[in-house]
Amino acid sequence: MKILAVAALVGATLLTGATPSSAEVNYPWCIITGGRDGGVMSCGYVSLAQCMQTRVGTDMCVVNPRYHGPRARG
Repeated sequence: MKILAVAALVGATLLTGATPSSAEVNYPWCIITGGRDGGVMSCGYVSLAQCMQTRVGTDMCVVNPRYHGPRARG
C-alpha cells in the first residue's frame, strides 16, 4: 500500500511538470570588485545606496544589465 502511494505521488509530480527552483539572485544593482578590467560582478543590491555602502576603494556600483524587474532605484 505504501509503495502504491509513493508511486502515485511520484507520478503526479512528473505529470504536473514541476521544475527545480532557481537559486539565482537578480537585483537591480551590482558591484564590480577588483577594478574595471577583469573584476568580479556581484548583483545582490536593491538600491544604489546599499551598493555604495559596501563599496571599497576602486569598486564600482553599476545598474544590473540582466535585471528585468521594476526600474532600478537610486
